[in-house]
Amino acid sequence: MTENNQNNNSEFVQENNQKINENEQNLLNKIQELEQKNSEISDKLLRTLAEVENVRKRAREESDKASKYAISGFVSDLVVVCENFFMAQENSPKVEIENSLGIKNYATAIEMTQKELLKVLEKNNVKRIFPLNQDFDHNFHEAIAHIESDSKEGSVVQVIQAGYSIAERLIRPALVGVAKAKNQENNQ
Repeated sequence: MTENNQNNNSEFVQENNQKINENEQNLLNKIQELEQKNSEISDKLLRTLAEVENVRKRAREESDKASKYAISGFVSDLVVVCENFFMAQENSPKVEIENSLGIKNYATAIEMTQKELLKVLEKNNVKRIFPLNQDFDHNFHEAIAHIESDSKEGSVVQVIQAGYSIAERLIRPALVGVAKAKNQENNQ
């Protein structure tokens, strides 16, 4: 019986060792599976954090742009008024102004109002684009005519309507006439 007990013990030990090895293997497999899940979750977390930071950055940039250009719509309407002051000043009768104190005061008031309006616009980063005798720039000018001229070809020789920009963003392009070389046949 001792031999039988030893065989039984040996089988028992062998079965227990096999079960222990299986349990160890199961535990190792479980550990590997959990480590892989942990790695995947860490990767997802890092990606999510990066995406949250990108969203924050974009939101901050959009907020900055919104505050910087918030008055664009208002300015678009206001520049028409500003240009009306320029037109009133340019078209005022010069001879009558010199002869009449009332008209002279009226013309001076228009000029003062125009200057104050330009100061307010400039204070709010709005710039008037009046490119007479400058090179044509398609970013800020819109050519509506080519005019034969002795001026350098491609330079602005006539401003039909001034343009406006706010913080380097174009609100309205300047409508201009651009110089082109005189036709040689006409000169001879």
